[in-house]
Amino acid sequence: MDSKWEDGELIQQILAGDGKQFSILVNRHQRSIFSTAFGILGNQQDAEDVTQEAFVTAFRKLDTFEGRSTFLTWLRRIAFNLAIDLRRRRKSRASMTQVAVAEEIVSAKESSAADTLITKETVSTVRRAINSLPDEQRVVIFLRDLQDLDYSEIAELLSIPIGTVRSRLHRARLELKATLERMGIAPVATAALHCDTTTSESRKGEV
Repeated sequence: MDSKWEDGELIQQILAGDGKQFSILVNRHQRSIFSTAFGILGNQQDAEDVTQEAFVTAFRKLDTFEGRSTFLTWLRRIAFNLAIDLRRRRKSRASMTQVAVAEEIVSAKESSAADTLITKETVSTVRRAINSLPDEQRVVIFLRDLQDLDYSEIAELLSIPIGTVRSRLHRARLELKATLERMGIAPVATAALHCDTTTSESRKGEV
């Protein structure tokens, strides 16, 4: 069950002693936090563990939240760091991008190419293409194109300048588009990427 209260109002109530209100924040943001963790780890159980740990950490450190960003951005940063740490410890198991992420990308392209048949082979090819990207490029592709974070949120999350976010994302989109074209699925999976890449300059005000 959600609430009419904004995050900031709930946080004030929690810090004033009404800890039960934290469950509203959990219900409100757990899907976003799970998605962030899963996009990095590619493993459902690990992502669930990180999601739970992120909320526990956030509750314990809630008095350190200064409100300079949204609560969700602050919470996502906690989850991101936990997921990166876990991924480093479990490199043999972890994968930055898995089938679910590839299917999400293909699904997005399908809406603009409804007459094109999306096959399991195509999904597998897209997955391989994304996995071939350097880690820093896979991260920005995931955060911007799948989670729809704006540039300032990504910059804060990764602790890098907004200009670096833009350049990494531009290179990532171009590299992914070229890789998909070499794999022979450009009509399905690169049309939207091409459009988004060519209009990236128009998004510079989106900070």
